[in-house]
Amino acid sequence: MRDPYSVLGVKPTASPDEIKAAWRMLAKALHPDRNSRDPNAHVRFAEVGQAYQLLKDPDKRQRFDQERRMAEEARRREQASGGARRAESPPKAEDAEGDIFSSLWRKMAGQPNTPDKAPDLTVDVQISIEDIFEKTKPLVQLPDGRTLRVTLPEGVMDGKQVRIAAQGHRLAGLKRGDVVATFRIAPHPVFRADGLDLYTSVPVDIENAVLGCETIVDAPDGMVRVTVPEWSGSDRTLRIRGRGLPGRDDVRGDLYAEIRVMLWDHPDDKVKDLMRSLREGLFL
Repeated sequence: MRDPYSVLGVKPTASPDEIKAAWRMLAKALHPDRNSRDPNAHVRFAEVGQAYQLLKDPDKRQRFDQERRMAEEARRREQASGGARRAESPPKAEDAEGDIFSSLWRKMAGQPNTPDKAPDLTVDVQISIEDIFEKTKPLVQLPDGRTLRVTLPEGVMDGKQVRIAAQGHRLAGLKRGDVVATFRIAPHPVFRADGLDLYTSVPVDIENAVLGCETIVDAPDGMVRVTVPEWSGSDRTLRIRGRGLPGRDDVRGDLYAEIRVMLWDHPDDKVKDLMRSLREGLFL
């Protein structure tokens, strides 16, 4: 794999906006749909997309720059010392440079240092809580324009990854890379996910918060009746076992109902008088 800066035609000091602009221009110009007669169009298009995937991520770009500087410095030291190994026909400078960048690409992609496989393609797959319970197969758009159906693994949660073999980057002379999909649970109007556990808010008026009551809580797969103990403030959380997200081997997370004490819609003079008397130390 070539230097990603060279692939995008930008300097190593290029800003994120310059890198994004270069990628957009090249992706548009090299898209296989616009170059249907060029059998290598998809290779160049994938290479551009791969370069942008690396350079747009600040952490990956920083690590790549550091590794590149270290590799180039090691090569200069070896050349200055005459090299530990000499061949009758030493490799050309551009070949050595290509080997360095290919190795760095594989290292950044988390692949073993084998020259027979193109780098993996990493994507985020946004799913909903409903998708998990319905076991849907979400459709993900890949950077090269393809779409891919992804099967949700058992026990899927936010941040979980799956590897889809031979659906990643394609480069001439190399085996096709994989797709590494990271699942991201989309924000939900009712529930908040934390691992396999779910959290939801339960509004309780001040009368029932003081005296206790029974109420209905929404769960992803139906309603559940719970008891709110007397004198429950907004710092109380009720644990409902086994009503969270489905995990592996029929295990489920828990649902946590967070009490939210609510005032009545309209002021109540009796309640105000009672609170005033308690605050001022008076007793009716």
